[in-house]
Formats: sequence, structure tokens, C-alpha cells
Amino acid sequence: MLYADKRALETNLQVSLLKIREKELQFYTQNCIAIGTQAALLSGFAYNGIIQVDIPTDQSDWLKTLYLCVTTAAMGFELIAVLNSTLCSMLGPGLALRGPDGSMHRAVDGLMLEYRLTFLFFTAGLVRAAVGAASCASCTFIIPAERCL
Repeated sequence: MLYADKRALETNLQVSLLKIREKELQFYTQNCIAIGTQAALLSGFAYNGIIQVDIPTDQSDWLKTLYLCVTTAAMGFELIAVLNSTLCSMLGPGLALRGPDGSMHRAVDGLMLEYRLTFLFFTAGLVRAAVGAASCASCTFIIPAERCL
């Protein structure tokens, strides 16, 4: 009787732990989906900034190069964030549901690490997009060509 009670308590504890881990899995999956959506939008803005913005020809070459390099880097970082978040939101829950015993813990721990990496790529792209917008504004509106060396 005592052994059966012990086994029942252990089983209830494991079920409770799995419920908590499932909530963590849903949290990280939803956050990856949100980051992926925002990164796709920012990547599209960066792409349009590369192909549609007309920089005056009388501006200095270093300012034009800065704008194009930073905007291209922003698009690249955002596309990496989109890819990473898509893979995490698809493969993480799949591992948790269809993997061997203990795969829920493995999936949540891996998703947590990949979420942090995805957020770093997203932040790097966001910073570069802001720098690109500032350099475009300085090319177009603020700094006259004579002052750019």
C-alpha cells in the first residue's frame, strides 16, 4: 500500500511538471512566432529601402556605402531571425510531442536557447535598420554634399 501511494505521488508530480513544461513550450513557441512576424516585416522594409530609395548622386561615397551595407545587414539579420523562429515554432513542439521519453524537457530547454539567439538576431537587425534609416535621412535631407568627405 505504501509503495502504491509513493508511485501515485511520483506520477502526479511528473504530470504536474509536464503541465508546467507544456506552458513553457507554448510561451516560447508563441514568442518565436511573434518575433518571426515582426522580423519579416522589418526585412521587407529593409528590402524596399535597398531597391526603392534614391540617394542623391552628389552625396559622398562613404555615406552611400554605409547606408547600403547597414541596410543589407539589417535585412540579413532579420531573415536569419525569420528562419530561426520558423524552425523553432515548427520543430520544438514536434519534438516535445513525438520524441522519446524526456523529450519535453529537451524541447523546452532547446527552444529557450534558440529563442534567445533569435531575439539577438532580431535586435541586431533592428539596430541596423535604425542606423540605416538615420544614414538615409542624413544622405537625403540633412548633410549637404559639400560637407561629406
